[in-house]
Amino acid sequence: MKIEFKGANPDIPNQTGRRDFLKVMGVGAGLAGLGGLTVAPREASAFAYEPYPTDDQLTTVVTSCAHNCGSRHMLVAHKKGDVIVRLSTDDGRYQKGGAYGKDTVDEPQLRACLRGRSYRSRLYSPERLLYPMMRVGKRGEGKFKRVSWDEALDFLAHKMVELKKTYGPTAILDQSYAGASYGVLHKSDQIEGLLGRFLGMFGCRTNSWSVPSYQGTTFSSRITFGTIEDGNEDDAYAHSKLIIMWGWNPAYTFHGGNTFYYMRMAKQRGCKFVLVDPQYTDSASAYDAWWIPIRPNTDAAMLAGMAHVIFSENLHDQKFIDRFVLGMDKGTLPPEHQDAESFKDYILGTRDGIPKSAEWAEAICGVKADDIRKLARMYATTKPAALKASWAPGRAAYGEQYNRMAAAVQAMTGNIGKLGGCAEGVGKAWHSESIAYPYD
Repeated sequence: MKIEFKGANPDIPNQTGRRDFLKVMGVGAGLAGLGGLTVAPREASAFAYEPYPTDDQLTTVVTSCAHNCGSRHMLVAHKKGDVIVRLSTDDGRYQKGGAYGKDTVDEPQLRACLRGRSYRSRLYSPERLLYPMMRVGKRGEGKFKRVSWDEALDFLAHKMVELKKTYGPTAILDQSYAGASYGVLHKSDQIEGLLGRFLGMFGCRTNSWSVPSYQGTTFSSRITFGTIEDGNEDDAYAHSKLIIMWGWNPAYTFHGGNTFYYMRMAKQRGCKFVLVDPQYTDSASAYDAWWIPIRPNTDAAMLAGMAHVIFSENLHDQKFIDRFVLGMDKGTLPPEHQDAESFKDYILGTRDGIPKSAEWAEAICGVKADDIRKLARMYATTKPAALKASWAPGRAAYGEQYNRMAAAVQAMTGNIGKLGGCAEGVGKAWHSESIAYPYD
């Protein structure tokens, strides 16, 4: 192939000659042997920002994540002056007698999740309020003006006194206790919180009777297990052979300590992962999980479809049911309730004539019946298996039914109280007299 370069014609704008072509392409030096052409190197000087500060130029402060996911893992703030330049997490150096890289089963690192490590974007968000603002228009108009702290505090003080005198001592609702506000100053659901003490001393305080984040789970746990202390510690995941992340993304929500450490151990030991969630998550990617997208607020129907498969194919753990479960089938109904409908009767449609089959569930939740059957068989035949029923799917109307159905499926497969199993409800449960029995 022959390439011919002609001189640039001054009458034709933007025409490139041979020398210009070589300069633009940066190949002049490489072709110097062909025509003695060279291109003088230029010093690289482009820098979009100032050089990144090194560790010896920064002050390090060990703190923790304020998100209320149940973990509050370690965050290490590296700051220059009063500005946090970057955040890191536990690398083994910050524990007693620790060293860089130290990470053992007995003393695992307290590594923060992705949401915690991105806290700078929240701390320095352009949407944060930097000073008090007072509404000047009608509610909902979005019209505010900046005021001083003295003006804002005076307004609040006068308003509190006015509300108390006008409407009585229950007029102020104290609802600031969840999420990232759950700190010393805002621990208002318990009287030791300073805000709760302040309002109590003021004599005008009404607080909520539960937690909006997981009330469905709380109700379900109390009537199903008899307690809200019904969970498994995260180290049990290291022994699981199947983990179903139902509405749970541990990349953002741990619900306990060192979750990723133990789940990584499970993965290395051959554990399979499944994600049941409307969205594909970072956790599904990290663990190469089988993703089952589901229509929101239909989780109980899919679980019922799984229960139908397990009963119909005789995959349930009858020995476990007979010993530990009440109301699962006619044989476990209390004597005074022998005429009541058991869980098995409901699932098989014995009384209402509506079997809660995989096809029945598919029409509701949008998951293919074949996938429901496949997951049910995987869960019932893999021992031990952890069905982690997270709180999120229960944050809807009748959300407690999802948690109750999950608990029933956990019980019928005998995965409660087993090392590597899961009875996840509201909270963790540790008692010195408790024993998690391994599978034979």
